[in-house]
Amino acid sequence: MCLSQKTREEESKESDEWLSSLQYLNANINDLTISESFLDSGSEFGSINDPAIKALGWKADKPSNFAIKGNSKHIIDSLGWYTDVPVTLKDKEDKTVTVIGNFVRIDNGETEPILFFGMSNIRKVQGVPEPNKNQFRIKLHGKAYIIPTFSKAPVVKNPLKEDQNQASTNSSNPTSEEDLKKSA
Repeated sequence: MCLSQKTREEESKESDEWLSSLQYLNANINDLTISESFLDSGSEFGSINDPAIKALGWKADKPSNFAIKGNSKHIIDSLGWYTDVPVTLKDKEDKTVTVIGNFVRIDNGETEPILFFGMSNIRKVQGVPEPNKNQFRIKLHGKAYIIPTFSKAPVVKNPLKEDQNQASTNSSNPTSEEDLKKSA
């Protein structure tokens, strides 16, 4: 196994562990449902990605020009601040709760809208993530709410094309294209 492949596998494993540790929750901003909303206690700032901003048709409240390093090794440029964003959540009793937060716009290369609550957002609502109970407890305006959360299994990625080519080259598969031509 070459070093670069081993390094990629280790990074992928770290990324999968991080993704599998996230607590997802259902969130709405205006009429936009963001199914990829999650709590990220390892990041200081909450973020919202480009597809979400484009779907909302918003312009940044404040410019920003700093880099963000969250729970992954990737560094992402900030593209602007959105302040006092009303994010609607539903608690376990199906009551609507609106949390107001500040979010930095990022371009993370994803095509679906994504929103995550960083530590600044979690602290603001005196939030306590409880992954073992699949819930996020918050206090807002003197009331306590329990927001249901869930986990997602990491998406299994296909091996890299070069690895597939190498595997087929080393294979003694009797149904390879060359063997089929010989038997015809």
